[in-house]
Amino acid sequence: MNSPAWLGIGAQRSGTTWFTDLLTQHPQVGLGTNGKKEQQLLHKLADDRITPAEYLDLFPSDGIHRGDWTPQYLRHASCPAGAARHVPDAPILVLLRDPVERFRSSMRLAATRGKSWPYPVPITVQTWSGFYADQLDAWASQVGRDRMHVMVYENIRKDPQAAVDTVWGLIGVDPVPLQEVERESGSSSKAEWDWTPGLKESLQVMYRPQARRLADDWGLDVSSWGLTG
Repeated sequence: MNSPAWLGIGAQRSGTTWFTDLLTQHPQVGLGTNGKKEQQLLHKLADDRITPAEYLDLFPSDGIHRGDWTPQYLRHASCPAGAARHVPDAPILVLLRDPVERFRSSMRLAATRGKSWPYPVPITVQTWSGFYADQLDAWASQVGRDRMHVMVYENIRKDPQAAVDTVWGLIGVDPVPLQEVERESGSSSKAEWDWTPGLKESLQVMYRPQARRLADDWGLDVSSWGLTG
């Protein structure tokens, strides 16, 4: 049966394009047959807006370990159950970044692209996007923690080869040497964006309990975020 061999679910603005580019350097690892990194379809399938074939047929059993990394999936409430039904065996990959810096990067990207949802939707959505512990718990409740491989962006930047080797092992392929590890991804933000007074401090207060849960419940080293002290 057609199905992704691996599924990346988040988080937005956490280096997922960079990491996917590294992951797919392996000759036996690839994206869906349409070549897209982000299919933006699993949440639509979970919400019964498309048929299973419209998503699953992008991942044929053709000898290539094909996958999809769409950051929208982590924060979409229907996706965990949808993945449990339609992607039953693939490892679930998550890459998390300091949620305060992630928020700033998302606002910079909106400024770079020059378009966004009407105010205040972007700020509301991007605030929720940093509630990683809640989102991970929702996913674990549907697919099980044993399928979830959660990484911290700031940590894997120190040794990308080791991080990618681990994921390749989960997918079932032998490691190969990476090339151009430091190449900037095409999704990098170019525009500047300034904090409004008090916003950064409010986010730090909201995200501090989330960071502590990531450390205590998920065993993640998030000390570089400065939110667990």
